[in-house]
Amino acid sequence: MEFIVLVDTREYAQEVVRHIKEAGCRVLKTKLEAGDYVAGEYVFERKSVDDFVNSVIEGRVFEQAERLKSSGLKPVVVVEGDLWRELRYRRISPNAVLGALLALSSMGVGLVYTEDKAQTGVLVCLAARRAKKAAKAPAPKKKEADVRSLQIALLASLPGIGPRRAEELLKKYGTPLNALLNYKSWEVDSKSHTLIKRVLETPFDASNTLDDYLGP
Repeated sequence: MEFIVLVDTREYAQEVVRHIKEAGCRVLKTKLEAGDYVAGEYVFERKSVDDFVNSVIEGRVFEQAERLKSSGLKPVVVVEGDLWRELRYRRISPNAVLGALLALSSMGVGLVYTEDKAQTGVLVCLAARRAKKAAKAPAPKKKEADVRSLQIALLASLPGIGPRRAEELLKKYGTPLNALLNYKSWEVDSKSHTLIKRVLETPFDASNTLDDYLGP
């Protein structure tokens, strides 16, 4: 089974590409309109923590997120490295980054944090592998109703009968048709008899309701 990852020709992180291959995926270089990698139903934008912080400060991350969404695939931004250590190192308040993370989430853009390029490669290949397996999985078979169930359902739909009594009637009369032909002999209360009689004998285009036959 072949798992394919599309890699943008402008992505120069060869180490990530190498780890994608080592994880068991084939890499195809192509010019992507958005993102760095396409795997299965996902489009990934990879960012080192340094680049991610810069893109938040400059506002680029939201433009890139919009392009990812326009691809029609599930957009994911991969933040590679220790983000909070980067913020401490650069003495930047985390509030701006936290706000950006919330904004991306509200835009429907997924966020995944990886430790290094190796993890990023594994992540991308995993998306391709899962998509391939999901596509190959056979569709669940539609459960077909057996004749016995349909016969019970037919009689059970009549007023005052229900599944248990329908099954008893079928055991007694053998077939739904035979049971219906002998409905006057059914051991049910008079009210149910009246309702069943109206259901079975009232012309289809009659406008009267069952309540008309029950009285006050």
